[in-house]
Amino acid sequence: MNMRSSLYAVAAVMLGGLMGCGEQPRYYRVSIDRSPLSNLPGSCYSSGTAPAVDDRTDNVVDVGQWIIWDGVEDRQYLQVGDISYPLGDALVQLTAGDAIVSTEADKPTFTIERTRTGPNRTSRATYTFDKVGETVEGTIALSYACTGGTGCSPANCDASLRFVGRRVNAEPMIVVANDASN
Repeated sequence: MNMRSSLYAVAAVMLGGLMGCGEQPRYYRVSIDRSPLSNLPGSCYSSGTAPAVDDRTDNVVDVGQWIIWDGVEDRQYLQVGDISYPLGDALVQLTAGDAIVSTEADKPTFTIERTRTGPNRTSRATYTFDKVGETVEGTIALSYACTGGTGCSPANCDASLRFVGRRVNAEPMIVVANDASN
């Protein structure tokens, strides 16, 4: 690629940004209220009873950086990183990979699910956005279900966590190299 071609490519990208094609992706700094995880029902524990809490920290939230961008066919993509939440004696642990694809067009909803066998265990996290703009608000519905006999203790547990966040100004940097590794 010569210098003139490079300049045309840069100009085309800048023109696309000026014409409204450029707000992608959107970066958010998000806080997640994990306090519902310390008030789970006894059914979330193998013993059938929630343990007494001897050590607890109040007024603290988890913080993450999430990325949302629009795709094709009214789909959106959400990148949150790996997911790990204890639900009593169960654990919702999911490797999100690169991104979670939206499952509903009207209200941004992103669901990831993992099923394992022997016994059948299903972990699910559903991110529902009530508001998306300069700020985000919504819930993360977590669930764990185990069926198939022995080894299913606890059998089922779920919790809902609230999140809020604010859009941050960030410029993505894409590095392109001239080799076969990308």
